Amino acid sequence: MAAIAGKADLMLHEGVVVGHPESDSVAISGGQILALGNFADLKSMVGPRTHLIKLAGRAVAPGFIDSHLHFLEAAAAATGLSVQRCRSVGDLLADLRVAAGKTPPGNWLRAFGCDEALMYERRGPTRAELDQALPKNPLRLRHQTLHATWLNSRAINLLGLEAPNFAPPEGAQLFRDGAGKLTGLVVGMETWVTQHLPLVTRSELESRARVMSRELSAAGVTTFTDATTRNGSAEFELFAKLVQANAITQRVGVMAGAQHLDSIDHCAKVAHAAGIALAGVKFMPGYPYDRAGLSRPVRLALTRGLDCAFHVTEVEELEETLAALELARPQIPGDRAMPNLRIEHGGMIPPDYVDRLAALDAWVVTNPGFIHFRGPKYAEEPGLIPYLYRARSLKDAGIKLAGATDAPVTPARPFAAIAAAISRTTVDGAEMGVAEALAPIDAFALFTTEAARLAGLDTGAIEPDYLADLIVLPRDPLALPPADLMNISVDITIVAGKVVYERGRPAVASSDSADLHSG
Repeated sequence: MAAIAGKADLMLHEGVVVGHPESDSVAISGGQILALGNFADLKSMVGPRTHLIKLAGRAVAPGFIDSHLHFLEAAAAATGLSVQRCRSVGDLLADLRVAAGKTPPGNWLRAFGCDEALMYERRGPTRAELDQALPKNPLRLRHQTLHATWLNSRAINLLGLEAPNFAPPEGAQLFRDGAGKLTGLVVGMETWVTQHLPLVTRSELESRARVMSRELSAAGVTTFTDATTRNGSAEFELFAKLVQANAITQRVGVMAGAQHLDSIDHCAKVAHAAGIALAGVKFMPGYPYDRAGLSRPVRLALTRGLDCAFHVTEVEELEETLAALELARPQIPGDRAMPNLRIEHGGMIPPDYVDRLAALDAWVVTNPGFIHFRGPKYAEEPGLIPYLYRARSLKDAGIKLAGATDAPVTPARPFAAIAAAISRTTVDGAEMGVAEALAPIDAFALFTTEAARLAGLDTGAIEPDYLADLIVLPRDPLALPPADLMNISVDITIVAGKVVYERGRPAVASSDSADLHSG
């Protein structure tokens, strides 16, 4: 049906409008915010086709923008076996045994979420333990950071890792015991392992995407950026198909891995046709993009006007990144607008790097949720805590900050990350680096106004003519303490003026596709 001029498609009325205490209602038309104010003053915008949602005192807030996650990995984890809650090797093996009991013999079992640093024993499972727990199924158990995998003997044999002629991919590490036998832990082989697992049908990928998209909607996420470094033409084409099939209801941005710069024009074409944002180029310091280091490919990307994002969790990665930017940036003609320079994670930023970041006008896309969910890992190195996932000191230095969950590394729950940014409290209740805590309004900005500025979107706030990407909550989130924010539920999620999620209402979807993909 065509919209009626001056009339709202959707009216959220008689509640709390976050950021606008003088208003109680929001009118939406054509996917944008038409007006906000008191319901009595907006009733003239109600027409015969207006959908009315009575807030009854509930709060309407801007939807969240998750500036860095890994959607396909998160979707696989959300629909598979997650062991993130396991805190001992015994518990982990018990969960794997239960899952194996439900899996036909010979079928691959995929699990996610082990981190030896969070285990009571401070180690991961051994090959022998995995073989005993899963004697009939090949296993891939992904590390919580997505940078390593544990395999049992059946998996090792099927992948041929112990074959005399096996040649590991460049940069891979295959750990061995004192007798020279593989322990089952492999690092730097994630893409290779994924490509050599049994293919997944497109209908299964679409089903996973629908589950993950709904999980994001339930967490209030209306826009996300996929920052997976392997993204190339095939991944852009897959995201395009998922968006066009409405398997993903959020606005989507996708970064291209820097190794795919030669195919960036095709990626951009595919993204544009599907309404996906090309969110720049993702660099992994230490990866052999060029013999001369990062500076040349960074210069090429900047010359093309592409945002450049860098995986930085360690000081060495930060140094390599800043050195490359300091070489490349002066070579960009001064009459060109500088693309965004993004430090992803910013896990460790010592004081002498702050001025260099500010001079480059770089963004830091931080992960405050790491403090909460992964805090016990960092507690063992108290000397590093003052420089860990810094926030307030960076903001005070004029450095631009946006927030991200890095899902599935931590849960795709911006409210949990916001609560952690305010309280700096770990999952076991310990405070960590409280000098870096943000005020509530600044913590929310990480996932709203500042994230929108980074993405170049007119959203992140409730203002006329802004995109109508909104969430409805039981209470005003700015009035809640961090402990309550951590567990607040989202009642309704709206993207482009359309309700994509209502708590308690199931989603229904179907697909007749059976194309095969690796995953």
